[in-house]
Amino acid sequence: MNRSGISRRKFIIGSAVGGASLVASNYLNFDSWANSKSDSNDLKITPTLCDGCGNWCAINVYTRGDRIWKAEGIPIAGNNHGRICAKGHALLHEVYNKDRIKSPLKRTGPNKFQPISWEQVYREIGEKVHEIIGKDGPQSLFLLQYPEGNASLCSRFMNALGSPNVFSHASTCFLPRNIGWWITTGSAKPEHDLEHTRFAVFLGRNIAAGLRLRQLSDLSKAKDRGARFVAIDPRFSELASYTHQWVQIRPGTDLALMLALGNTLIEENLYQRDYIDKYTEGFDELAQKFKDYTPDWAEQKTGVPKAVIRKLAHDLAEYAPQSFVHRGYHGALGTQYKNSFQLVRAVACVNGLLGNFNQRGGMFDPPKVKLGKLDSQKFPKLPEMDGVMVDGSGDVDRYPITPVGLGLTHSIPELAIAGKLKAGFVYHNNPLRTCPNPARVIEGYRKLDLLVSFDYVLSETASLAHYILPESYYLERDDVVHTNHCYDSHQVAIRQAVIKPLYDTKPMVLILIELAKSLGIGDYFNFTLDEYNRAALAPLGVTLERLKREGVIDLGGKWEPGPPHFKTPSGKLEFVSSTLKDLNLPSAPELEDPLVTPDESDIRSFRLIHGKQAHHTHAKTINQEYLKEISVLNDMTRVWIHPDRAKALGIEDGDCMTISNNVGKGRARALLTQGIHRDCIFLPSSYGVYSKKLHTAFGYGISYNDFLPTYFEPVLGHCMSNEIIVRVEKTPA
Repeated sequence: MNRSGISRRKFIIGSAVGGASLVASNYLNFDSWANSKSDSNDLKITPTLCDGCGNWCAINVYTRGDRIWKAEGIPIAGNNHGRICAKGHALLHEVYNKDRIKSPLKRTGPNKFQPISWEQVYREIGEKVHEIIGKDGPQSLFLLQYPEGNASLCSRFMNALGSPNVFSHASTCFLPRNIGWWITTGSAKPEHDLEHTRFAVFLGRNIAAGLRLRQLSDLSKAKDRGARFVAIDPRFSELASYTHQWVQIRPGTDLALMLALGNTLIEENLYQRDYIDKYTEGFDELAQKFKDYTPDWAEQKTGVPKAVIRKLAHDLAEYAPQSFVHRGYHGALGTQYKNSFQLVRAVACVNGLLGNFNQRGGMFDPPKVKLGKLDSQKFPKLPEMDGVMVDGSGDVDRYPITPVGLGLTHSIPELAIAGKLKAGFVYHNNPLRTCPNPARVIEGYRKLDLLVSFDYVLSETASLAHYILPESYYLERDDVVHTNHCYDSHQVAIRQAVIKPLYDTKPMVLILIELAKSLGIGDYFNFTLDEYNRAALAPLGVTLERLKREGVIDLGGKWEPGPPHFKTPSGKLEFVSSTLKDLNLPSAPELEDPLVTPDESDIRSFRLIHGKQAHHTHAKTINQEYLKEISVLNDMTRVWIHPDRAKALGIEDGDCMTISNNVGKGRARALLTQGIHRDCIFLPSSYGVYSKKLHTAFGYGISYNDFLPTYFEPVLGHCMSNEIIVRVEKTPA
């Protein structure tokens, strides 16, 4: 890549409204290649869905002939409102990435592959799967995916094989958040009326980096109207720079803060009494449970002054119900700590005390689009699945409230080592890089008798696979109809091919249909994608032709405030959970400390925390040249450390530090800043690619997973990804 050429362009990261944008006009416009295509001047605009992250923003892609020119956001799309971030622009180029896999591959040795025909690869996989099922049964098979639009067909594929073992990335991302909200309110992902709120608290949530374009737009509108925002975070995050107040908190103690907020709201009669009487269950028991969690007590736990805690409670109450504590995503309310599940429950209860559910400026259960299904008279119905997942998800004696179909991704290596899993399919996921303790993950996946990867590059996981079935890039394929991530109205959208596949690749849907025949389950895939999508659209009164033409269709039914409806056993918001009580688990939120803490007697001991940057998604985007260049130009792989702690270790800004524990060891340059809590260091989470076949990304930066032990939280089983203690030293010259 020509570094000097890129460095003359402006790369703009962060902002209140756009979040992350890339300005590199000469690289994104038609002029750079138009002369070579002078005989093909047909301009075409095709609506589709971006693949830069899980938001699936709706975009119009412009092509000239068979080449991609540019993209623009579709204004009607509720999750991006016509905006595109840096990832959306840069990933247009990824279709031309020199690292792409051009045909099916069969592994012939360590990091050695040979091309193989589609017919032969289907036949060999089919033979191997039949052998494994015959010997170890279908329970020995699994599929791991990043659950996208084709997720329903991936689940259908596994169920047809007789296996319930469909895993997602939930256990390394959001599992406690979803289950905590579901237990309390009956909605796994409540949304926020951010545009109309008057006061909001973001607890470790950084929507300016874990990028949500619609939320940033709404945040800006609310701020212009006088709304106030507070970021509570050990780190001065991108969002914290935009809020009115940053409250620095000791990492892992967010639960204590929430308990104290609840205590103040109750003890000082700041809660919404009428709302609680009508719509909640268990208030008296909650009040008794919260009685000892005073702001004075919480100050000692969190390092947040008691006056600040009281002020937060009073501000939330003053503006209620047009106020909320954000529901979270990854951050403090994801799979970070041993106490994350209790934290989510506490946040849900504090919002309940504010009476803000289904209220203007508060929180609500977003409208759902219910898609249709294939006609069971024409297309065989799947066999009923019995039993729980092999990892214990749904098992009353192990993880009874962890849903089947999400699973514990980081358990797969352990189950393979134990001989309980023999074969796996991995789609749109890279567990060798995104799961904890890579050495252990590699050991486990090497134990498999069969590993099939659906990928378009030789990622770490694909590099270990026995077979690689290359999925066409998102700009080259049609996918299953998608219910658009529009939080306040019903929308349906579609991803469709913008150009023909450049190489011998296929859409995932077609791969599954063809592979199913070799596996003896072809009867369950005796349909085309168009037939599947028409069946999905049938209840909506929308034709597939219209959806392909428009890309996004708004179905009406916009959310409106009113009396709340909670989908819990009691039909109310449950301060005290009947489900948890039946399982003999703590039924109301209570204090639980983090699993591990730094050694106060050792100046080299730190907690390692991590987080996103707006121009990257996990570690999948760092191999894109333009996105990597943003990181290079802005020196964004440095690890944050407080100046006082750095001085004690003889570390100056820009020095190389060695970070180590009993799991891993790595080196990174130091970024000295007051914007990080003294107890921890901060590592951006998008780096550390170690596949040598990803030529742009290889060897750039390090990953927090290199230091994370293989943990299983006792109630849900998630990975507890901030429970990392490391030793930091200045690297000798």
